[in-house]
Amino acid sequence: MCRVLRRVLLAPMIVLTVLVGPVAGTSAQATDAESVLRAREAALLARSVEGVLDLFADDAEVTTSSGRHFLDKQGIRGWIQEQVDRDQREEVVGSRRPHGDRLVWTGRIYRTDWQNLGVSPLEVTQEAIIEEGKIKLFITTFSQESAARLNAARSAAQPSPQPTPAAAPAQVPRALP
Repeated sequence: MCRVLRRVLLAPMIVLTVLVGPVAGTSAQATDAESVLRAREAALLARSVEGVLDLFADDAEVTTSSGRHFLDKQGIRGWIQEQVDRDQREEVVGSRRPHGDRLVWTGRIYRTDWQNLGVSPLEVTQEAIIEEGKIKLFITTFSQESAARLNAARSAAQPSPQPTPAAAPAQVPRALP
């Protein structure tokens, strides 16, 4: 009787441990690439500079759509702060695709400064390498059309240089008769 009771009580506990154990461990770890990238987007949307920064490896490399390159946490923090200050929001278009050791995807980036220029959102291609639950490499590149739209809008927003008035010709005093 004791053996039967032990089996009846032990079997559900084993099943529960098998089912719940890995789920709890997985949610605490959340180290797969897609989860890390979604966490980055959520932290950016929440305007959490430190939340985004914590997802980058200490030796991460970032290349921005404007061609800036960051190799240290201080530079990456400044870049993230700029994104937060410009109220940046990102949208994945389609799905992220594996390409060798990285994920590649098309996205749309919304920013207030671009909205003020009349060009938000802009389309980009983004790439990331995730290692041990951290972003090791992050690259953003404008589509050709978006780069052209942004450059044209920035040029149109620049004040035209005003021509400087030509100096009046020097007056030579005339000799008195």
